[in-house]
Amino acid sequence: MTTPSNDDSRFHLELLKLLLQVAWSDDEVDPSETRALLGAAHRWNVPLEEVARLEQCLEQGKAMPPPNLGLLRQRPDDVLATVRTLIATDTNIHFEEKEMIAQIRELLGVTAG
Repeated sequence: MTTPSNDDSRFHLELLKLLLQVAWSDDEVDPSETRALLGAAHRWNVPLEEVARLEQCLEQGKAMPPPNLGLLRQRPDDVLATVRTLIATDTNIHFEEKEMIAQIRELLGVTAG
């Protein structure tokens, strides 16, 4: 059995922080987005205390601390693919969510292609 590396765990935690910001970009978190976030946290073996913090943020409508963009920049394709997947979970892509993708591309230093 393989265990996730510490680098993967850190990356996934930072990605979850970003995903929570994306989920809130339209001022609401759809139940399908909540399920997707929590499901990802469990699949990625995010530490239980961080999953609990994520659940608390979702329940209270709060953000987690800002993500470490330096770490996320190491895997921009993974970040963007995951963000797009989350946005599509509620089947209603809002203008704010489209703008969020553009902002994330810029923050990650990804040029349009």
